[in-house]
Amino acid sequence: MDDNDRAKIELRQNGPLVVKGLTSMVGEDGAELEAKPVMALCRCGQSRTKPFCDGSHKEAGFLSENLTPAAGRDRLIAYQGAEVTITYNPLLCSHTAECGRLARHIFNPDQKPWIQPDNGTRDEVSSAVAACPSGALALIGPEHLVPERAEIKVEKNGPYWVTGPSVAAPSPGEGACTDKFVLCRCGHSGNKPYCDGSHRDKGWKSQS
Repeated sequence: MDDNDRAKIELRQNGPLVVKGLTSMVGEDGAELEAKPVMALCRCGQSRTKPFCDGSHKEAGFLSENLTPAAGRDRLIAYQGAEVTITYNPLLCSHTAECGRLARHIFNPDQKPWIQPDNGTRDEVSSAVAACPSGALALIGPEHLVPERAEIKVEKNGPYWVTGPSVAAPSPGEGACTDKFVLCRCGHSGNKPYCDGSHRDKGWKSQS
């Protein structure tokens, strides 16, 4: 996709994500949301009109700087199989666990190593890697697989899944994907504007 045709996400200092030119957005319940030409999305976790900003970041004293360490280390780990090698960066992971939902026999935190490519077919590996919303998982290269879905999907009690739009921020970590990533909306991430899984650790809920 030409960069000029891509929707763009801008960061307001100590404020919301401003999205311009979005064509599709899906809410927590899977229903389509109206994609307006310009939208302000909450990233402090306090808005009463989530996923949209209502100005609560001011009252909450939200800071866009990272004052705490990120939850994961920025390193690319390779899990080698006979036919395919999978790479994983803990810093990028939002702990959505789509990989385990689709192929727990391959991606299982209760086994060591937790990724075992030879436990499944190449198609199963590819499907799970494509479903990873953060780009933490890739095939060796890194080769990211990007699924067809709404440009922004709002995960229940979790981050924004972004597929396609660009964001005005540095890369979140080694081997990151520019075509899919996850953006924090709870305000707790140590890798803002990206999600580092802190919503899970903090027990953050999108509905109070």
